[in-house]
Amino acid sequence: MTDLQTDQDILKEAVRIAAGQAGGSLATLHDADGTPYVAFVYFHLDDQGRVIFGSSGGAQHSRNMLATPEASFLIDTREIIRTDWQQFDRVVIEGRAEQIDPSDSRYHPLLDSLREKNHRAAEFTERGHLFCIQPRRLQLRKGVDPTRYVVDFLASAT
Repeated sequence: MTDLQTDQDILKEAVRIAAGQAGGSLATLHDADGTPYVAFVYFHLDDQGRVIFGSSGGAQHSRNMLATPEASFLIDTREIIRTDWQQFDRVVIEGRAEQIDPSDSRYHPLLDSLREKNHRAAEFTERGHLFCIQPRRLQLRKGVDPTRYVVDFLASAT
C-alpha cells in the first residue's frame, strides 16, 4: 500500500519516478486535422509539476503545440515490465504547453533545470525551442494498485 496522503506527497513521488526516466511520451493534436499525435521527448519534471522539454522548430509536435497548446505527457517505468510487471508505475500530466522565448525571464532557469537532468537535451534545446507544460492535472498510478492519485492544480490554486 502506498502512503500518498497529500498533493505534495503525490507530486514528490511523481518527481521521483520522473527523475529515473530520460524521456516520455508527448501527446498533442495534429495542427492540420486535430488527430492525436505522439512523440518521444527528453524532459524534466520539476517540483511544481511542470514538464520542461526542447524541440526543433520544424518538429510536428512543435507545430501542433503552437496551433493547439493542450497537451498530455506520459512518464512510465516500462522497462520494469520485463522483470516485475507489478511494479509498473506511470504518471500522466495534462495541461497547456507554452513555448518559452529566450528573452523570457523563465527561460534560463527552466533550461538549467533540464540541463541538470540531461546535458544533451539542454544542448539540443538551445538549438531549437524550449517548451513547458503548465499542469492542469497530474495522475499517478503505482504498480498494480488500482488507486489513481490525482493532483488538480486548478483546485489547488484557489
